[in-house]
Amino acid sequence: MPDIPVQTGLPDGDRSSHIRDAVADLRSTARWTIVAAGAVGALLLGGAPLTAIGEIDNIRDAILAYAGLIIALAGVSWAIWQTSEALLPRIATFAQLADPDMASLRAALALEPTAFYGPFGTSPGQLQDAAVMYETAAANLAAARAREPDEARVRVLDQAIDDARANAELARRLENNVLELIHAWKVRSAVRRARLHTFAATIVVAFGAVLYLTATS
Repeated sequence: MPDIPVQTGLPDGDRSSHIRDAVADLRSTARWTIVAAGAVGALLLGGAPLTAIGEIDNIRDAILAYAGLIIALAGVSWAIWQTSEALLPRIATFAQLADPDMASLRAALALEPTAFYGPFGTSPGQLQDAAVMYETAAANLAAARAREPDEARVRVLDQAIDDARANAELARRLENNVLELIHAWKVRSAVRRARLHTFAATIVVAFGAVLYLTATS
């Protein structure tokens, strides 16, 4: 299963693109799992298994065969249901960083905070505060410029406004990058849970198949 890239040397745009590609790969894995489980379900519901049951004369064996099919189909449905959870739309928030499945991401962020938060602190809260601070500063400077009659002073204010807006934009971009990482980690966690459920569902399907084959042999 593809892992989530957290390369710290990439420009913000490239890093964001890599994260989105990894999420797409994870979702593709989930889709193929659903397709495979659906194929097994279609095979179980095909004409041959049902025809074989119809040829059984013993009621006990017929009941066992039907029970085997039902158990196998339940396993297929279980796998599809759990895997489809990974495909559901998700909203990422900074509060989710405290979730247990975010431990590895928290460790990566703590290891190199500057790579993720830039010069704006070492936590999402500090990053958000910096963005708000620079946005407020830019707005206040713009208001002061509108009232400033001195041309030389206006040029100084223009430069200060540009700097504040650039810092605010950088902070928001870094904020979005961290949120994309949180989203990607959540999708990865969902796919990993789906793999465990699919493995368990495979055992259920195998048990149902054995029960069916035993009854129809």
